[in-house]
Order: sequence, then C-alpha cells, then structure tokens
Amino acid sequence: MKRITRFVPLLAWIGSSLLSIPLLGQNSVEGIPGGEIKELDAKRIEAGKAASAARKKLAIRRVIREAEALIKKHSSSPNRYEVLSILFRSQQMLVGLDKSSTNRKAFLATCEKLASAPNEYASLRLDADLLLTQAESARKGGDSHARSNALRPLVDRYRDTEVEAKVIRIAMIMALEFGNNTLVNDLRKVIAERMPGNLDLINFQRDKLAGQVFGAPFIGSFEWGDGKAARFPMDFLGTTTAVYFWSKEEGGLEDLKELAEAWKTNVSDSEVAAAGRFRFVSVNLDDLPDAGESILSSHGLDWPALRMEGGKENPIYKAYCRFHPRVLRISPTGYAAMFLTSSRAGRGYERNLQSWLARQWTRADYNSHLQSIFAGEFLIIPTEDSFDPAAPPEWKATTTKESAASKKLKRSDSSVPDEHLKEIQACFIAPPVRYVTPYDQVLENYKKADSLCRKAISSYPAAPDLWIVRNRRIVALLGLWKLKGEYRYFSDAVEEAKATIEAEPPKGADVIARFCLARESLRKADIDPEVLIRGFAEADGKQASAPKLAVSALLALDVGERKLHEEYRRAFLDAYAEHPAMWTITAFFLERYHRYWMYHPPFVAGWTYGRRQGHFLGIGESEDANRSLSLELKTLDGDTVRFPKEDEEKWTIVSFVSNAEQSNYVARYGKFISERPVDNANLITVVLDDDANATREVLVAKKSPDPFPTMLLPGGIRNPVVQKLGITVDGEDVEPNRRVPNLLLLRPDGGIALMLSGSTMRFNKVNVMQNVIELHDEKMVDEALSRGDIEEAKRLAFAHAPVEQLPPPDAPRNWKPKKISLPHLRSRAKVYFAMGELESAATDAVEVYLAVNQKAGYISMRTDDLEEIEALQETIRKKRENSK
Repeated sequence: MKRITRFVPLLAWIGSSLLSIPLLGQNSVEGIPGGEIKELDAKRIEAGKAASAARKKLAIRRVIREAEALIKKHSSSPNRYEVLSILFRSQQMLVGLDKSSTNRKAFLATCEKLASAPNEYASLRLDADLLLTQAESARKGGDSHARSNALRPLVDRYRDTEVEAKVIRIAMIMALEFGNNTLVNDLRKVIAERMPGNLDLINFQRDKLAGQVFGAPFIGSFEWGDGKAARFPMDFLGTTTAVYFWSKEEGGLEDLKELAEAWKTNVSDSEVAAAGRFRFVSVNLDDLPDAGESILSSHGLDWPALRMEGGKENPIYKAYCRFHPRVLRISPTGYAAMFLTSSRAGRGYERNLQSWLARQWTRADYNSHLQSIFAGEFLIIPTEDSFDPAAPPEWKATTTKESAASKKLKRSDSSVPDEHLKEIQACFIAPPVRYVTPYDQVLENYKKADSLCRKAISSYPAAPDLWIVRNRRIVALLGLWKLKGEYRYFSDAVEEAKATIEAEPPKGADVIARFCLARESLRKADIDPEVLIRGFAEADGKQASAPKLAVSALLALDVGERKLHEEYRRAFLDAYAEHPAMWTITAFFLERYHRYWMYHPPFVAGWTYGRRQGHFLGIGESEDANRSLSLELKTLDGDTVRFPKEDEEKWTIVSFVSNAEQSNYVARYGKFISERPVDNANLITVVLDDDANATREVLVAKKSPDPFPTMLLPGGIRNPVVQKLGITVDGEDVEPNRRVPNLLLLRPDGGIALMLSGSTMRFNKVNVMQNVIELHDEKMVDEALSRGDIEEAKRLAFAHAPVEQLPPPDAPRNWKPKKISLPHLRSRAKVYFAMGELESAATDAVEVYLAVNQKAGYISMRTDDLEEIEALQETIRKKRENSK
C-alpha cells in the first residue's frame, strides 16, 4: 500500500489544471442542489488554507463527513459524482497530511466510485482513473515501460471527451520520462488522426518532442486589408502556399526585400512558372491599416495581404510560427511542417525557392488535380458518356443506375437550349486531361464558363432547368477561387448559390449550391464546424446521397478536421464506391499517392522520407473499397477479349500505357509470375489508344519482344474505364518513353484488388504486383487456419514455401533455390505453429523478423509487418514455455 502514496504528488500535479473546471450540475433540476455542491466545494478550498496541519486536518475531515452524508442522502442522484469529486480532492489532501492505512483505503474506495462516472463527468473522474491505473501497475511490479503502457486503455477510454487532449498529454509526458518511444510514437499517431489542429497539442509537441518534425493543419482566420476574412485552410486548399510572417521591425523590411527579389527572379523563369502550383500569402504582425499591402506593392508583389491581430501574442503565431520573419510552407491539402528552428542565419531565398518549386507537392498536375476536386468539378462532369441535358451528372448522382437509365428530365421549349448547355459544359475539361492542362487554359475556360452562364441566366430567367446553368457557374467561380485565391470569386459563387436555392431546384440538384453555402457558414467564428457538417450530411434524416457524403468529406478538409473527413470518406466508399456518376471522387478517395500526401507536411530531409513514401506506395494491402470490373479490350487484330476470363481462375495484371514503349515496368517486375508454383496470373499491357497500326510498329521495332500480350483500350482515354479507375496521363511535354504507366490488379472473381494511377506509379520503386498477390496468398492461409482446415493451410503454405527445393533435371550448373518471400515464410511459420511444430515455427519467425526489422531500420519507422511478426514471435515463445 505504501507505493500508492508515491502517486499522490503526481496526481496533485496532473490534476491541478482540473480544479478550475466548473461543477457540472449547478443548474440541475433534479438531484443534489447546485447551491449545496458549491457551498461544500468552498468549504474544501477554505480548509486547505488553514494555518496549521492540525487545523487543516480537522477542517478537511468535516468536509469529508459532509460530503459522505450528502452522497448517502442522494445515492442515486445523477450529479452525485460532483460531490464524489469534492470528496476525492478532500481525501487527497488528507492523505498528503496523514498517510494512515485507514485514510489510504478510504481514498482508494472513493477513487473506484468516482472512476465509474459516465463520460459526462470525464473531467471529474480523470484524477481518480489515473491514480488507480498507476497504483495497479505499481502493485503488479511492472517496469517503467509497463507503467507507461498501462495508460493506453485510459487514452482509449477518454476518446471524444472534453479531457481527451489532456489525457494524451499526460500519457506522453510519462512515456517520455520512462523512455517509452513506442508509446510516444503511438500517441503522436493518435494526435495526428484525431486532433491534429488542436493548438494546445501543437504547442505541447513542439515543446516536448525535441525538434522532431510533425504535420499539423494550418487553421485560422485573418483579416484581409479590406476588412474581409481569409480562412485557412479553406481559402488556399489546392495550391501549395507559403505564408510569410513579417514585421517592419527586427530586420523585417530587409528580409522582405531579399525575398521579393528572389521571388521575382524565379517566377520570371518560364521553366519554373509558379502559377497554379505555388503562391505566397503575406501575414503582417504590425496591425497596419492595409496589412502591409502598400509595402508589398512597392516591391512589385501582388500577394494577398493579411493582418494577424495581436501580432506575436496571437495563439496562431505561438503555435505555428514563434519567430519572424519566417516562411511557413502549407501543402495543397492544408498541412504545415512543425519543427524547431529559431534562426535565419545562412538562409538564401533564391536557393530555397528553387528547392520549394521542385518538390512533389508543388507539381502542377498534383495541384491541378486537387483544385479540380475542391472546386467540385466531379459533380458536373459525365463519367460514362457525353453530356446529356436531360440527365446532367449532378442529377444522375442522386439516382441509382437503373432509375437514371429509365428516367430523364422533361425538356420543353422553355428549357435552356441544348446547344447553350453543351457550350457551357465544354468549358469543363474531363479527367485525366484536366490535370495536365496548362494553368492559363484552365483559367480561361473557367472565365468563359462564367460568362456563358451569366448570359444564359439573363436570357432564360424562367427556364425550369436553369439550375443546370447555375450549378456550372458556381463550380466555375469556385474553380477561379481555387486557382487565383481571390475571395471575390467565392463571394460571387455564394450569391449564385443563394439564387439557386431560392429557385427551388429538383431534389438532389441543390447539393452544389448547398456545398458553397456550407463553406460560407464555416467561415463564421461562432460556428461549430463538426455540427454544421453533420447537419449538412444528415439534413433529411435518411441515408445521405453520394454527392452529400462526398461533399461532407471535402468540407471537413476545409476546416482541417481529419477525423471527420475519414468518417465521411469511409461512409461514401462503403455505400457508393461503384456509383458511376461518382467514379471521379471515388478514384480520388482511393488514390494511394493522394492518401499519402493528404496529411503529410511539406517537408523532406534526408533519405528516410523518400524511402517511407516508397514503402507506403508499394505495400501489398488491397484498396479499402469493394469494386469490381469486367474489362473489355481489343487485340491488335481487332478481336474482343474480356478479363477476367470466365473459364480461368486467374489474376489479371494490367499496365495501362499511353504507348507501347512504356512496358518497362511490367517487363522488369513481372518475372515473378513465371516462378510461382501455380499458373494463376495473366499479365498484359493495354495501350490507351485504338490505333493498332501505330502500336504494332512500336512492338516490331523493339529489340526484345515483351513476354506478355499488348492490347488496346477501345476509345482510348474516352473509355469509361479511364474514369472509373482514375487513370492519369502525362502531359505532352513528357517524352513518350518516359511516361509512367497505370497499374491495375484484378482478382480472379473480377474484384479490384488495387488500382495505382500514374501519379502513384511515378514514385513507386518496388514490385507492388508481387506484394499484393503474395499478401493475398497469406490471407488464404490465414482463412484456412481460422476455420480449422489445417490440411488446406498446409497445402497452400508449403506450395509457396517448400521445405526442400530440388533442382529440376534440366537445371543449369549455377541453379539456386528460389528465395522464399516474407508473406510465404510467415504463412509457413503460422502453419508450423498450428501443427505444433514450435521449433520450426520459431525458426521461420526469426528469419522473417530479421528481414522485416532490417526493412524497418531502412525506413526508420516501425511498420505493421514488424508489429505482426513480433506478436507472432511472442505467441510462439509463450507456447514453447508452456509446453516444457
């Protein structure tokens, strides 16, 4: 019992910040009167001020007796936990003065009662929970890691409570003190996934993590020079943004001059033109009337000029900036890199700008893709066929495929003429060409669409389908807002959205307008973003439509709410991943490259960052959605071939290329297929063109023929498959033989195991085909073991990982046994374990561990594979010990 007293001072330190939390039931209609609770707490506070220890103990004991009597009188009252909290604090003080066994036992008994309080009283029960957790850990005699790990369940218990962030901080402090780096990293992951924009946690990590880099969404509102508000990340999502914090004092004007010269030098170079992929935003700290716009203009800069109220005392400055002048780089998805640095010594802006403009997150196609998505273009661009005024995409998106085919909008003489609607629609470029279209052309197309829409609205004000025009004007204006970063375009879009709602468009056709109006509401300081977004998604009380869920996920990104984005992304993919009208946004949500960079800070240093990206892009996990595909292709002779073939139980691996010169990826990495013990994979290259003669000429000219067939996709990039899979293409400025493929893996049943677009394949340096198929092999073994079919598990495992490999009769003299892959070796270890052959299981597990641990060291991070093999080794170890 003596060990318990060691934690009382700790709890006094941890709980000190909780003492100021107001009592929760002061205005409760039922239960213990709030006045009595308040009076009792005042007595507790007064007791702690007694002059001597003896007087203090007497006063505290009186409070304890009153509290116990009050609880006994109201034993079932909902707010009795508030009195229990006062009793807990009083007994905590008493134990500090008198560590008798009686006092300690009474204190622990109160802790247990208070710890059972519901989440409504999470702030009151936290101290008790912490003490009980640490007391139990000390009783078991665990080492420092065990004691810090004991806080893991506590972190989970306090999820979605008002003290969740506080519990995370407490757990991380203890993990740091005990040197439990695994727990520290796990808690960092919890913060990143659940509350990355919490200013207290951002400051906490910067102060406690000794300079380690982490990402956080840059969230905040600033005044434009004209009095309007700019909202991060919303206003600047889609373009890499450099936020320049500066003041006229402390050398700020000299620094600004240097930066201005470097910027003008770089943007004047056509090879590194920054328009559409990189912008500067000025944030002045001096509270100047024009936010420093006139000073910027004197240097020839047209950057948005924002004002930071309070300057260095602003909480945003303290969390994200901390010194100035400083350039804080924000990714196109709204994330900033948080790291310790406090000096401008040796900084050369010209060289830095060259480096920033050459990074992955400033690629034109990457930023263009995000701009299109955030503008909502996916809601108005057809995916299966050409634009039909009687069935526009946003209307089809709210219906099922069957109902959309049999039901169309009625067209009449009062409708907006087809030719006008089609002319407007032609301004919006369909993917994948949209993402490689030059910035200036996209800008002109948006402006043209806006002009044509205004003309149509003026000419046909009473048209029943005018909402089609208004929707396209809203999207065009949102596109201009994303490209230019100018509030006036967004303001015009809001006015158009209001007009659209007033005209009462058909049910479901108002999503684009409501998307825009929701963004306007999210800009208000008194709005709870989560409440608003949930209200948007669940307005009618029924299952939200596909557009609503997709838009809700994007609204969450507008305000830096990662957890909410993931929730609505998941809901959308579960319900609508196969909806034809939503193929573009589905592909975006599943795109591995976008998934990697969605929450990644714009920061790279050293070799580990590239290696980690390569690891993530090449892992063998299947995509997290249920999609299927029947692929119809043409041979060079004009015959039609469908994959997967009905008479085969084979995987289909497809490399989509712009031309036949691009088959080098599958030629290099596809050799593993011939080495598998089963013939269960077809490997093909598909050219995104239907010019058979041109493809045949390229194939004939090759010095070494490809060991797999080359086929054609009918219609090329106009084929609906391109939209469904999210295929991307390189621009015309990329040489044909340097263009990257898109990779598709189809399971034998036609399910899509994985689709990697060219955006991902550009940076993928491993054999992802082999990784996916071999992980599936392991899954088949796991399923056999889970249903108790050891014989089937043995057959599968030993086929891919034979115990003994003998050379075939015609083997060359330098023949070597095939190296068994890690998934297959891990499967064999599991089968050995199930068979009771523990020594063999341990041997295989050790071999897997050594390889996996080496890979984890290579990328300087703990991987899921490492966690899994360590757990397997521990299971084998315990079984071996028990069998002795």
